Parts: sequence; C-alpha cells; structure tokens
Amino acid sequence: MDKVFVGICAHNEENNIGRLLNNLLNEQALPRNSEIFIVCSGCRDLTPEIVRDFCEKDDRVNLIVEDSRRGKASALNILFERAKHATGILILVNADTLPEMGSISKLTQPFRDKSVGATMGRPMPINELHGISNRIVHIIWDLHHNISLHKRVKLSGELCALRTSLVEKIPTNLATDEPYIEMLIRRQGYQIVYLPDAIVNIKGPDNIADLFKQRRRIWAGHLQIQKMTGFVLSTSKLRNVLPSILTLASKSNVRKLPYLLLSVILEISAYLAAREAFRKGDIPYKWEPIKSTKKLHWKASDVKKTKTNK
Repeated sequence: MDKVFVGICAHNEENNIGRLLNNLLNEQALPRNSEIFIVCSGCRDLTPEIVRDFCEKDDRVNLIVEDSRRGKASALNILFERAKHATGILILVNADTLPEMGSISKLTQPFRDKSVGATMGRPMPINELHGISNRIVHIIWDLHHNISLHKRVKLSGELCALRTSLVEKIPTNLATDEPYIEMLIRRQGYQIVYLPDAIVNIKGPDNIADLFKQRRRIWAGHLQIQKMTGFVLSTSKLRNVLPSILTLASKSNVRKLPYLLLSVILEISAYLAAREAFRKGDIPYKWEPIKSTKKLHWKASDVKKTKTNK
C-alpha cells in the first residue's frame, strides 16, 4: 500500500476518537509515511486533548483545531487543501465509526484504474436486532447495500476514498457533503466503486425520534443538491429503490415485513418534512449531533452477533 492520507472531521467525539485512532494506527497496516489529520471543530470536550496525546506518541497523527464550529463542509475543505499537496488519494472516515481490519487497504486498490474517482466501503450497523428503530436502521443500510451492488452507487461518507485532484473545495453551506462530492466526481467522467468487503461499523439511531431527525436532514441535503446542481442521487430515484425493496421483501420472513413497511412510511414522512423545511429555507448545514448514534458499545461480541443475524 502506498502512502495513505486519512482525514477525520470531529465535533465533541471524546468517547470515540481514541478508539478510531487506535484502529487506524494498529489494525489498518498504514505505511510509516502515512498521515492522519483530525479537524476538531468547535469542540467543547476532551477531543483535542485526546488527539494531542496520540500526536505525541505517533508522528503520523496531526491535529487541526477550529475554534468555532463552521459545519462539516468547512472542515472538509481544510482536509482537501492539506491532502492535495501530500498525496493523490484522500481517505475520509467519520469520527464515530470503526473500520474493520484491512478496510483502508481495500479502498486504495481500485485507484490503479485511472477511471476510478472514488471508492466506498460498506457501512454496517452494530445496532442490535430488536426494537423498531434498530430494525429500520438495518433495513435502510441493507437497501443501500443492495442498490450499490447493482452499479447504482451512492457515495457514503462513513468510509470512502477519492482522488484529491477531483475535489478541491465544496460550498460551506451544504447540509450533506457526500452528494455534492459525488456530483463533482461523476460529472468529471469518473466512476465510483463500491467495495462491500471494506466494512465500517457504525451506530444508527436507536429511537424513532432520532432516526426521523437524521433521515429528514439527509433528505434536506439531497433536495438542496438537486436544487443547486440538478444532480439526483441514485437512492432518490424510485426506479432504483423499488426493485431493492421488492428484493428485500422477497428474502424477508413474515415477521420482518412490517418493519420494512414502517421503513417505507418513515422515509416518505422524512422526505415530506424535509421538503417543507427546504421550502422555508431551513437548511441544517451545522448538524445537531444525533445523541443515540454516539452511544457506542464496540464489543466484538456485539458486532459478531449483529452480523450473524444479517
């Protein structure tokens, strides 16, 4: 694996950032000349101090502090600026995730093909398979997985890599950054490759209120990109989503079907709420953290248990 440049945007991630950095440094076999940059934006907790401790122990880790929180797009622009002078490939990983061993290396391999502009891994929820919200979270990501397998990849920011020459800067008033980055890459004629074996563990909302809030703001971001650029994401097109829903329904037992129906109802409701908010000009480019997604319990037994039930 050639030199790797990893970028992380963090806001009040004291419970997660140390675990992620340990993972990157000890479980991803990063080359010695790699660099990891963490942009701490308006943190009011111990996140910067934890990162500084890693900086002292390993010179691959670098800290950038934004005194005030300006939104994720602003933090990403800092990373884009640093990366373009350092390497041709930038790997982005969310601060509240945990890649499985070897996932970073898998992301870099397809770039040998000059037509590849970005790669993305598979987000895998660690939510237990009980409760309405937890089950819907799994259904949503199963649908994303199924759609991506059928060559209709939607770039996911949980774990992805991109050519730094293709994305130099993005608008700072974006509600969601991934759709805009995807639009830039595709309109320059490059392809995005989905790597389902490059797994990144995530925690989805474990209650309906948080899940609805998350899905509403994601839909708001999709509507914003469509209004700004005319670009429509693959997961916003019914002709892409419907076959995946039918496939999932055909593979589900009778007890799972009600949760699939509830997932559809929640998505429609979130979309309608986002459309109304967008009409009023309510664009949340500074995301309010979804608290239940930060309650991570990264036990190996939990992750294994979830996967064996997939």
